Amino acid sequence: MTVDELLAEGERLCRPCFWLNVEGEGNVVGYWQGERADRPNAVPPEATALRSIKHILTIDSGLLKRVGLSMRSSTVGFTEVESAHGDTHYRVFESDAPISDLRCDGLPLHAAEGRSFPPFEAVCLYGGESVADWLKSLGLERHEYGWAESAPEAVGYFDAYAARSPIYRHDADLVVGGWHQCWPEDNFYMPLEMRLAVLTLRDSEPWYELWQAIGRGGWSVKARIT
Repeated sequence: MTVDELLAEGERLCRPCFWLNVEGEGNVVGYWQGERADRPNAVPPEATALRSIKHILTIDSGLLKRVGLSMRSSTVGFTEVESAHGDTHYRVFESDAPISDLRCDGLPLHAAEGRSFPPFEAVCLYGGESVADWLKSLGLERHEYGWAESAPEAVGYFDAYAARSPIYRHDADLVVGGWHQCWPEDNFYMPLEMRLAVLTLRDSEPWYELWQAIGRGGWSVKARIT
């Protein structure tokens, strides 16, 4: 297998996504940070176990539907909550109110359609039989992608991925949908039943990831710091 053949497998696996930017055109599709009128950041006096609440993101659920996620609400978002003991966790919330009805003093976001090029781990796991054959020629199975990273074909693929990924290009504030990347602290590439809904790039670090468990509809948030 050549680098070009590996890249062709990546092109075949590209997923639709949206690139969100504060500097953009068209309708507002979300808000980055700030404070929502219906969900104030102020900690209620009766909430003695909380130290702070911070709105991170709210976006139009229609974007998530268009990238293949299951949505019943009009918007979805999450806040960062710090307990009185200093622990940080995240609360995901959905609302039936459309994004146009929300009042938020955060930065408005605008969307442009994009294509998400898969990272090396994904092309090893989900590429065609030619990818599996190439890995076998290295004495590896599909899930042993970590051992193939030093191969010349893999190095060429990594270079192309970096040239196409918004996380390296710095041309998007957030990404909705598409492929996720493996972070240094990850032990494995997340399986297909877990879908990345949103990756935030603006004001990183941290990078925030909003995940949906396909089939169960559950949400989770990860804050990434390198």
